[in-house]
Amino acid sequence: MDETHQYGIVSVGKDHGHTFQITGMVEKPPKGTAPSNLIISGRYVLGPEIFEILEKGEKGAGGEIQLTDGMIKLQNSQAFHGVRFDGRTYDTGSKVGFLAANVAFALARPDIEPGFRAELKKIVGSL
Repeated sequence: MDETHQYGIVSVGKDHGHTFQITGMVEKPPKGTAPSNLIISGRYVLGPEIFEILEKGEKGAGGEIQLTDGMIKLQNSQAFHGVRFDGRTYDTGSKVGFLAANVAFALARPDIEPGFRAELKKIVGSL
């Protein structure tokens, strides 16, 4: 909960365990105001109507066009559902998170891992 101000967060309606109804979304809520600790992780299945909303170019959090804001508007005419992800997520919106995601990806690939691990040892060993 202490990091929810950094992400898009959902409100949960009917809960089916692994899946749930999304009843609301907020992009980067102020600390202590998040409706849950469930983040919008950046994987969506959306209809083409979202593009009509985003084309309007309305700026939200951080002075940027926020997909979450478009999804909130789209929710007025369509139901949204979420899936709980049981795994590690990376904050690729931060420089360190982006780098960590790439390292984890490389280490998880059998065809890249040996050579990449050797390069990491060279880098870390020189610190």
